[in-house]
Amino acid sequence: MKENISLWQLFILVFLYLLGSSIVVNIGVKAGRDAWIAILIACISGLFLVFVYLQLLKWFPTKNLFEILDECFGKWLGCFLGIIYISFFFLLASFVLRDFGELMVSSIFLKTPIEFIHITMILLIVYILILGIEVLGRITEIFIPYATIFLLFVGLGVILSGAMELKNLFPILGDGFMPVLKPAFIEIIHFPFGEFIAFMVIIPYVTKFKYATKTSVMAYITGGIFLVYSSILQITSLGILKERVNFPLLSTARQISLLNFIERVDLLIVFIMMLGIIVKISVLLYGGLKGLEKIFKIPYRVFAFPMGMIISFFSILIGEDYYEYIELGGKVLTIYIQSALQIIVPIVLLAIAFFKKNRVVKKSEPN
Repeated sequence: MKENISLWQLFILVFLYLLGSSIVVNIGVKAGRDAWIAILIACISGLFLVFVYLQLLKWFPTKNLFEILDECFGKWLGCFLGIIYISFFFLLASFVLRDFGELMVSSIFLKTPIEFIHITMILLIVYILILGIEVLGRITEIFIPYATIFLLFVGLGVILSGAMELKNLFPILGDGFMPVLKPAFIEIIHFPFGEFIAFMVIIPYVTKFKYATKTSVMAYITGGIFLVYSSILQITSLGILKERVNFPLLSTARQISLLNFIERVDLLIVFIMMLGIIVKISVLLYGGLKGLEKIFKIPYRVFAFPMGMIISFFSILIGEDYYEYIELGGKVLTIYIQSALQIIVPIVLLAIAFFKKNRVVKKSEPN
C-alpha cells in the first residue's frame, strides 16, 4: 500500500513532534533562569544535524534511514545498525509514553492506574498506524489550530492575570556561559532536536519531495521558537520554583485566573501535550516498524500491535515512580548512545555518501 503525506502535514508533524513531551517536561533545568537561552542555542546548533539528515535523503531519494544504512555500510553492518536504530526508536517511544502517563495521573486521573492510561494511548496509536501514516497527517491537520490557539492563550492568560514577572529572567547569563552551554550541548540538542532523525523514515513519503527540505527546516525552526516561548513563560511565572516542579508549564497554566471565571486552563496544556505525545510516539513507533519491515520483508502493520504492547509494558517497567524513571532514563539513554546515533553515525553516512557520489561522477566523466 502506497503511503503519502502532504507538505503541510509534514510541517505539522515535525512541529508537534518537537513539542511532544518536551514542551511540558522540565528541559534545560540545569541552566536555571537561562534555560530559554540554552534551548535557543541547542535549536540553532541542531540545525546542523537537520541539514545532515536532509542531505542524506536528497542524495538517496525514495530511500529511508534503514535503506541508506544498507547503501553506505553494506548489507550486514547496515542491518546491525538498523536493529540498533529500531531499538532506539522503540525505547524513546517508551519514555515518551511514560511522560504522558505521569502527567495524566498527576493532573487529571489521580486514581486511575497508569497502566490503563498507557494501554489506552498505545492502542489508539497502533490503530492510527494500522490505518496508515497519512491518517496521522489528517488527524493533526484537524487539531493543530486548537493546539496553537491554546498555547498562545496560555501566554496571554499569564500576562493578563499578572503572573508574569520579567525580573525572573534577570540577570541574563549571570553565572556565565558554561552553565548554559553544558545543558545545551549535552542534553537539549539530543532531546528533542536530535530526535528529528526519526523523520528520515517519514520524509521519503512526502508527495512533493523536492520541497520537503524547506518545509522540514521551517517546521523545525517554528517548533524551536515555541519551545523558547514556553520556557520564557515558565521562568517568568514560576521563577526558581520552575526547577522544583516536574511539569512547569502545567504549573504555569494553573496560575491563570481571569475575572474569577476563567480558571483550570491547565486542561488546555494537557490537550496540547496529548496531541504532541500521539504524534511523537506515532513517528517513533512507525520508524521502528518500518525498520522491522525492511529486515523481515513483512508489512509493518503485522508488527504494530505486538510492538505497541511491548512498548507499553516496558514504559511501566522502567521505574516504579517518576523519579526512578527519570534516573533510569538518564542511565539508559546516555549522551554516548544519543551522540552516536544522532550525530556520529549520520555524519559518517554523509561522508561515505559524499565519496560514493564523487566516485560515480568521476566514472561517468569521459577520459
